[in-house]
Amino acid sequence: MKTDHLHEKLIQSLVDSHKDEEGKNEVENIRKSIIIKDPLWEQILIEGQYIIEQQPSAGPQIYTHILSQPSLIQAITSIVSHEISTQLIPAVSLQNLFLEMLVPEEDFPAIALDIVASAMMSPSFTEDDKALNSVLFNQGLHALVCHRLAHRLWKADRTGLAVYIQSTVSRQYSTDIHPAATFGKAIYLNAGSAGVVIGETAVIDDDVIILQGVTLGGTGKERGDRHPKVKTGAILQQSCSVLGNIEVGEGAVVTAKSIVTKPVLPHHRVSGVPARDKGEVKRFQQQENDDSAGCVRDESYDEKIEWRSDAISSGRREDLENILKTSFDLMWKNSGSP
Repeated sequence: MKTDHLHEKLIQSLVDSHKDEEGKNEVENIRKSIIIKDPLWEQILIEGQYIIEQQPSAGPQIYTHILSQPSLIQAITSIVSHEISTQLIPAVSLQNLFLEMLVPEEDFPAIALDIVASAMMSPSFTEDDKALNSVLFNQGLHALVCHRLAHRLWKADRTGLAVYIQSTVSRQYSTDIHPAATFGKAIYLNAGSAGVVIGETAVIDDDVIILQGVTLGGTGKERGDRHPKVKTGAILQQSCSVLGNIEVGEGAVVTAKSIVTKPVLPHHRVSGVPARDKGEVKRFQQQENDDSAGCVRDESYDEKIEWRSDAISSGRREDLENILKTSFDLMWKNSGSP
């Protein structure tokens, strides 16, 4: 990030020129004033303050896990650390492990986009606290955060600890994800009592939806690279199974309870046992006052997805703010901010 690098150079030059206590205080004030704010974290803080106003009894929980935390990453790692802590590894040690192993340039943006995906796609959350409830209570999101830690431990050859985290998360959230499995960004994982199983060599790209009961496994006849590769924008519905080293194409849909053993074409829907191709996925918009009951494709859909992906990849704060403003109806509500 060029902007962050310039900021650090400016701060360091100020530190070098101010050695006294008064000068250090001045530098700290400048540091606070030039730090680029995180609009998603601001949104969550606003929702937290709003809920406390409406439900004062929720104050202790929200203050402990949200309002008293210095950043989004520290907030969510604190929450999941307390949920998966054991006598062997207490919550404080787990949170320190998160902050030690996660890579800020890769994992922090990925977790933020996972939160956005969770908030946008969870139908049970109200409009007033979508992002807040995702951070506090969404088990699929929490499982993803823990997997990102286990994945970093696995890549650092700390495999014993990685498998320990996997085992603990499996008991807590009913998600059995091998630490070596690779995930992209903006993943929506709907964990539940039905469980989710994802194998060692599985690769899940960006913007994938995985509902409860999904299995991404092997056939039992292969060795080495033996698990599915799920491309960007694919949807895996409830209790479907995708088996073997096959590709689920970009934007494809695997319907509920299907068993897939052959590659799925991009933007196609498969269904059944065994799964068969049911044709191209259509995103339709019902036309009003149409006696023929015909439907037309929502041409703006692809443009919106392209714009969203471009804004995410570029990391521009203005575009990210626009994404969040269109995703959350409560943006800046009751904040008192201009």
